[in-house]
Amino acid sequence: MTAKTNHVVPARQKGWAVIKSGAIRASRLFSSKREAIIYGRLLSRSEATILYVHKRDGTVQNRNSYINES
Repeated sequence: MTAKTNHVVPARQKGWAVIKSGAIRASRLFSSKREAIIYGRLLSRSEATILYVHKRDGTVQNRNSYINES
């Protein structure tokens, strides 16, 4: 079974988005990357998922796992 993931990615318009793996639409949009990361961490902790933070060019900058946190 593949672990579920959340991603902080550049938004199509301006700013940053948090999107769940397999989703078509963003969970939420943000004007700054910092705000998106904070929300992504909270979401990933509550869902026990992996959070990937991407750079503006789309490459992965950081990966954090919240799967086995108690």
